[in-house]
Amino acid sequence: MKTKVLNGLDRLDILDRLLKGRRVGLVTGGSAINRQHELAVDVLASRYQVTALFNTIYGIRGEFVYGERVERYVDGPTGLPVTSIFNRQRTAPTAEMMEQVDVMVFDIKEAGVRYYEYLYCLANLMKACAACGKPLVVLDRIDPIGGVKVEGTVCPAGMHTMVGDYELATRTAMTIGEFARYVQGEFAVPVELTIVPVEGWRRRQYMDETDLPWVLPSPSLPHVDANLLYTGMCIFEGVATVNEGRGTSKPFELVGAPWMDADEVVRRMRRRGLDGVSFSRVYYIPNASKHRGEVVNGVQIHVLDRETIEPFRVAVSLLDEIRGLHEDKIVWADCSAGHDVKAEASLPFERYTDKLLGDARYTTGELDGEGLIAAHAQARDRYLKRKQPYELYE
Repeated sequence: MKTKVLNGLDRLDILDRLLKGRRVGLVTGGSAINRQHELAVDVLASRYQVTALFNTIYGIRGEFVYGERVERYVDGPTGLPVTSIFNRQRTAPTAEMMEQVDVMVFDIKEAGVRYYEYLYCLANLMKACAACGKPLVVLDRIDPIGGVKVEGTVCPAGMHTMVGDYELATRTAMTIGEFARYVQGEFAVPVELTIVPVEGWRRRQYMDETDLPWVLPSPSLPHVDANLLYTGMCIFEGVATVNEGRGTSKPFELVGAPWMDADEVVRRMRRRGLDGVSFSRVYYIPNASKHRGEVVNGVQIHVLDRETIEPFRVAVSLLDEIRGLHEDKIVWADCSAGHDVKAEASLPFERYTDKLLGDARYTTGELDGEGLIAAHAQARDRYLKRKQPYELYE
């Protein structure tokens, strides 16, 4: 039987105490729903005095596509103005925007992975609230891939981007509310912060072990296993010549290229004997993204056991094997890839994969996948200990 879980948006008794009688600014998106499948924007606008809406990536209701930026528009159902706080001009509300609110609220479902820009939208909002003396309320949501396992690399202290910052591990093992507490405590952000906690969730649970419905946090995360594989397979976004399943119904479950010897990649991956996963040879035609309209020789990744699979290791192993077979075909995308925005005082990575990894040694060939994982072992251990004081759930 699935566990009954209440997200922060469902805790109306707490919200009433925090928001009634105050002008509310709301940062949200189309995946933030309550148990009645009502969007956060509609729930709060019908109950409280919402005076401003702020969009991050996909629109206040999820109405925009990947990479589309609309700086200002009017939300039809509420009639409220919506202002983007994720674009080339700004990554947080300005002081002038803050004048029309007494309290800011953040409610967005995220993915438990540090590439996911919503984390940094929240961190920048925290700093903006601190600068303007506005309190911030974060409506917590569970980590959809569990809050226990940490994987991958750890961002160096000098890395400040919208796909990696705050010395996070690739797989964060934190809820969005725990992340806010971590940033506040570890990086001395003096914001008046309140987390409206989740009720009923335990850290080891994946989202489909609860009774919460799966609403896409982004168009490329159609279910829990895709979200889990995203932990590693997102690094292929930085390989300009290899498709990572975007433009198909199985993003991050497929990887391939027209020139790839997929049969040999499958053979090599099977010989690695990785836990909790299997591989099969497929053909597919992406309808968008890299190799659009072409027949792709591909590999499908099958999650067999979530307890033993290490999706980051799976991804770097695949890239190792593809690179080993087709070194001349690997073209690294530069840092204009993705929809990151410029950040000051960041490490001067030249390749987008370097930003996703938080480490340039892999693309230069100094480290292979296993060497990269080993090089970050101590940093992962430090991160695990560092985040524990900010955990809200057992």
